[in-house]
Amino acid sequence: MTAPLAADDDHHRLEVIAAQMEAVITSAPFGIGLFDREVRHVRVNPVLEEMNGLPAAQLLGRTPAQLHPGVGDAAEEMYRQVMSSGQPRRDVLMTGAVGSRPDDVRHWNASFFPVRHAETVIGLCVIVADVTTEHRLAAALAESEEQHRRLAQDLQSSLLPPRLPAPAGVDLAALYRPAQAMSAVGGDFYDLVELDGSSWLLVIGDVEGSGPVAASLTAAVRYAIRAAAIRTTDPAEVLHTANAVLLRQGAPNGTCTAVCVLAERAGDQIRLRYASAGHPLPLVRRAGTGAVDELGTPGPLMGALDDLHPPVHTSTLRAGDVLLLYTDGATEARCHTGTGTIEMFGEDRLRALLATAGAASAADIAERIQAGVLDFQAGQPADDVAVLVLRATGSS
Repeated sequence: MTAPLAADDDHHRLEVIAAQMEAVITSAPFGIGLFDREVRHVRVNPVLEEMNGLPAAQLLGRTPAQLHPGVGDAAEEMYRQVMSSGQPRRDVLMTGAVGSRPDDVRHWNASFFPVRHAETVIGLCVIVADVTTEHRLAAALAESEEQHRRLAQDLQSSLLPPRLPAPAGVDLAALYRPAQAMSAVGGDFYDLVELDGSSWLLVIGDVEGSGPVAASLTAAVRYAIRAAAIRTTDPAEVLHTANAVLLRQGAPNGTCTAVCVLAERAGDQIRLRYASAGHPLPLVRRAGTGAVDELGTPGPLMGALDDLHPPVHTSTLRAGDVLLLYTDGATEARCHTGTGTIEMFGEDRLRALLATAGAASAADIAERIQAGVLDFQAGQPADDVAVLVLRATGSS
C-alpha cells in the first residue's frame, strides 16, 4: 500500500503548488498544465482548456493519450522521459489534432520541466503556445519565396539566349551563374547574334542593380543590340544605339556596361573588331606563346552620356587562340582572409586560369573559370558571374 499512498501524496503536493500559483497560471497567455507521475492532468489553465477543446472537468485525472489518440501518445512519451531523466526539454514542436477537433491539425511549441519536492520528482509542468498561425504563415512565405525564385529563374533565362549557335571555325561556350540567393533577377547578360555564315556579333554586359527594373533594362539593351545588328556591324554603332534606348527608359541609375565584338572568319583565322562601354576588356590567350593579353581600351558606360562613341579596336585570332568575355562578378569576387581583410579574385587570377587552358575546349574553359571564382568565395557567390568563351579552331 506504500506506493499508492506516495502517489496520492505527490498528487496532493501538486495541487498545493497549483493553488499557490493560481493567479499566475490562470492569467498566463499560454497553456499551462500540471501532471502527476502517472501523466494525469492535475491542473490546467483556461488557455490549455481551449487548446484541448475540453473543459477542465473533463481533463482532470485523465492522461493525454486517453483524450487525444496519436498526439497524446507522443506527448506522454516525452512527459515520461522528462520525469525519468529529471532534465527539462524546451521548444519542442508538436503537430496533431486534439480528440475534440480531429480534423483541425494544429502546431504547438511546448516546453516540459519536472516538478520536485525535497529533490524528488513528483510531477511535470507543461507550458504550451499554439503556433499554428505562425507555422502556416511560414509555410505560405516559403511557398511564395519558391514561386518568386522560379519566376526569377524563368525571367533570367528569358534574358539569355536559349542556345548558342555553333559557327564553323570556332568553338563557343557561355555560362551564367547567379548569386547564391536567386531571389532577384540579376543584370548580367550575354548574347551571340549570327549575322551570316561567316560573321557573328558577341556581346556581354552588366546592367546596374537587380530585380524587375534591372530585368526590364537588360531586356531593352539586349534587344536594342539585336535590332542594331540588323543595320550595322560596327560595334561602336551597336553600343551607341543601345545607349540611346537605355536613356529613353528613364530609369534612375539606369547604367550598363557592355562589350561588343564583331568576329569574322577569314580563311583559318578570325578577325575581331570590338568596343567596350565601361566594361572589363576582353582577354585573349595566344596558343603559340600561352600569353594572355587585354584587348582595346574602355569607353564610357552606357546610360551616362547622350552621345556614346567608344573607340573600336581590331585583332586576329589564329587556330587555338581563345577569346574571353566576362562580367565583373568574376574579378570582383571577394573572400575574407585569415587576417580579417577582404581580398578580391582580381584579373591576375583570371589571367592565370586562362593561361593554363592549353588545348581545352571553350566549355571546359568556361567551367574552369566559374569553378575557380566559386571556390575562391568558398561557394558563397555575392554577385552574378557570366563568361563567354570563343576558341578559334582553324577549320572552316
